[in-house]
Amino acid sequence: MATDVFSREVAYGGAFSADGASISFTNFGEGMLVQSISYVYQQAITRIYEVGSAKVFLVAGRTQGRVTLARVLGPTALLPAFYTQYGDVCNAADNNMVFTASMGCGLGAGGDTQTINIKHVVIQQLGGSVSAQDMIINESLAMMFLYMTIGAET
Repeated sequence: MATDVFSREVAYGGAFSADGASISFTNFGEGMLVQSISYVYQQAITRIYEVGSAKVFLVAGRTQGRVTLARVLGPTALLPAFYTQYGDVCNAADNNMVFTASMGCGLGAGGDTQTINIKHVVIQQLGGSVSAQDMIINESLAMMFLYMTIGAET
């Protein structure tokens, strides 16, 4: 481990590039123009206390997840089909999203791959905005999902 001019230890921890990240939707390829994505997956935990005791019991409840997606509306034939597929709760069995990030530098770089699988996604809300400055139509989607797994699925 090296020491810098301020007598602090410095160690190189590696590098990775954002070029190795991707998002895919079941039955949809590229062209969705996704700009940002965030997700929350949570479980309900209830505390139960016993009268006359210091014991606390934890009861795990149901899980639930939410995804928000910001994208730019562009010239793509995928959009109506995407709304039809992911907006219909009856299609939830087939609506999945996969986020993949390869640890390495550059496209196709080797190294570890991290995968997050989001299962049974349904659009709950659509929103949009446009600015006179650039006339780009920005869209926001709020979606719910049933569960999330980490790692490649077999």
